[in-house]
Amino acid sequence: MSLSRLGTRMAMITAAVALGALPFAAPAPAFAASHSVGLTVGPVPIPQVPLSACIDTTCVSTPPLNSVKLTTTATVNGLALPVLTAASCPNGGQGAAIRVSSLTPTTVTISGSVTGTSSSGPVNIPLGPVTERITPGTPGVLVSACTT
Repeated sequence: MSLSRLGTRMAMITAAVALGALPFAAPAPAFAASHSVGLTVGPVPIPQVPLSACIDTTCVSTPPLNSVKLTTTATVNGLALPVLTAASCPNGGQGAAIRVSSLTPTTVTISGSVTGTSSSGPVNIPLGPVTERITPGTPGVLVSACTT
């Protein structure tokens, strides 16, 4: 009787492996592919003033704008995906901001663009790329286009 239980158990394991139902049945990839996630915030109306467009502490200035839209892309190599969420501008400023964080330690390459409308027409300012190490439990990286 115990031999038939063992035989049944072995048949179930063999079937599971053949169907790929067990995690060790799949071959491991030779390298990790890159994955990207993106988020856009805006357009947000602002009072015809210059903005400081930043990835973390790397910043550029914009001409005076009366609206702003911020697009951010975060790319990682491996299985961990960063989390992008809309955020508030630092120091109570006006504009658009996105926080890049992660639930697992990861190195992320962040890029983006600030688009808006000035009195002389459309504006498009690229941001990055900037590579940062993000760990869980930290604020992550703030990408922003805000008044100062």
